[in-house]
Amino acid sequence: MNLRKRFIAYIVSFVMILTMFGQVPVAKAANEVTIDILQINDFHGSLQESGKNVGAAKLVNAIKQAKENNPNTIVLSAGDNFNGSAVSNLLYGEPVAKMMKEAGFMFSAVGNHEFDWGLDKIEKWEELSGVPFLAANIYDKNTNEPVTWADPYSIVDVDGIKLGIIGLATPETAYKTKPQNVEGIEFKNPVEVAKELVPKVKKEADIIILLTHLGGFQDKETKKITGEVADLAYVDGVDAVIAGHTHQRIAGFVNNVPIVQGYKYGRALGKISFIVDKDKKEIIKKEASLDLLYREERKATLKDDEATKKIVDEYTKKVGPILNEVIGKTITNLDHNRYDYTTSTLGQWTTDVMKKLENADIAVTNGGGLRTNIPVGDITVGKMYEVMPFDNVLSSFEMTGAQIKEIFEHGIENKEIGSVQFSGVKVEYIKGAEKGNKVVKMTLDSGEEVDLNKTYKVVTNDFMASGGDGYTIFKEAKALGETVAIRDALIQAVKEAKELNYTKEERLIVKEQKQEVKEEKVQQVKVKEPKNTIVYTVKKGDALYKIGRKYNVKWQKIAKFNSLKNPNLIFPGQQLSIPVAN
Repeated sequence: MNLRKRFIAYIVSFVMILTMFGQVPVAKAANEVTIDILQINDFHGSLQESGKNVGAAKLVNAIKQAKENNPNTIVLSAGDNFNGSAVSNLLYGEPVAKMMKEAGFMFSAVGNHEFDWGLDKIEKWEELSGVPFLAANIYDKNTNEPVTWADPYSIVDVDGIKLGIIGLATPETAYKTKPQNVEGIEFKNPVEVAKELVPKVKKEADIIILLTHLGGFQDKETKKITGEVADLAYVDGVDAVIAGHTHQRIAGFVNNVPIVQGYKYGRALGKISFIVDKDKKEIIKKEASLDLLYREERKATLKDDEATKKIVDEYTKKVGPILNEVIGKTITNLDHNRYDYTTSTLGQWTTDVMKKLENADIAVTNGGGLRTNIPVGDITVGKMYEVMPFDNVLSSFEMTGAQIKEIFEHGIENKEIGSVQFSGVKVEYIKGAEKGNKVVKMTLDSGEEVDLNKTYKVVTNDFMASGGDGYTIFKEAKALGETVAIRDALIQAVKEAKELNYTKEERLIVKEQKQEVKEEKVQQVKVKEPKNTIVYTVKKGDALYKIGRKYNVKWQKIAKFNSLKNPNLIFPGQQLSIPVAN
């Protein structure tokens, strides 16, 4: 009896281990084949094990386990592979490319951050990794043809079943990388491109997979999937969609089409499984799941893949003397979360450094450019690379107060890009107001209120300066030139301070909307209009300086003529008297 119990316990343990590895052997008919598609997305150079990041060695171990359990397994990346860690950044993604080769990735989509260091790096990564990039909706503006450095799609044979894999990039790339790096490139609507291309590929392939760097979200309770990838599931002929970009855990179905996104930083493997009738070339069953590698019980089953560990160790040793240098310490946490819709401690300190270095009136940076907190303790060069993995430089402008207002109108409560970080000014705004009607008042550190018609010196990063994250107003301002790398400036600031004891200020101030509405009603009381005036009804997005420009009247004159207590605050539907020339 004891022997029988031990045998049963052995069988149960064996099945549990196989389950953790994501593949339980099941009996199937002779004419059936099981095909597994594994994917990662937004790896961002996360080569080393740290916190929830399992590291490259354990990630590759998990991939190799899956391939051993089912030889009919292919591995894909949804893009944003290289930029994000110090080891990868200092070597322009080379160690990540070597990791992908060792893991046996088959194809990669093109992420927006693949353009961060210029187009020449994309070809170099393909050469080093042996992993071709797929992109059907990235077009050369000069030829109106797909770019030559990536194929729109590819056909692969897996045990007699042909998979058609189509690559799609996010149109957000146009402003979520340095715009000058994608000049001459058009990112076409992915849904429209898929509608056109899928029927053509279907003539050659049995199964159609969309490998995308397009975002999505999944509700934890209802499991409903929303976002761009959900739209792709309604394209006729699509059998599976692989997502990226939004750093989410997604595994489910839309329109009976499986969709997966494997979180971020190699913490999970997305998996789509097909059981296919080899004779009829038809899908019998399909599944979508996530292998959450970062969970302790799963992580405990993983070992370091020795070949990958050797790659990471060699490259880490190569840059070690640079990264491990302690440059100072902080006795307060420099926290940051760009989606808090306020200014963070890290964001304020960063922009303070920028403002001081350029002797500017105001400094601004995008919340997404700062990637992690700086906790209490020693600060290393490596940590500063984690904080700011992008190689941005300081870029200064002469801007009018009206243009500065546009920065904050775009950057406050922006759900897509997160909150703008800034220094040198306090901004009062109406919470929940529409863009164009948010900002009530801007006051410089000197106590002077920002004059919409006056010019000021503003420093930002070259990403925003070229229209990144949609800050196109900089293109209308007078450029004063670029100087040092921001990361280098921050490192130098820590070295000079030796010990940071930074406290956050109140820079973004919410105004009560009720008070302002009362003022609006007072302003809308009809008065007898003098001669040579016209009545203008304020529209959404209007500003006093824009109205003045339209009628060739100084905005200050309009403000005075209408007895406006605050010329920055006007409302849609409000009537203004415009004094016009004879």
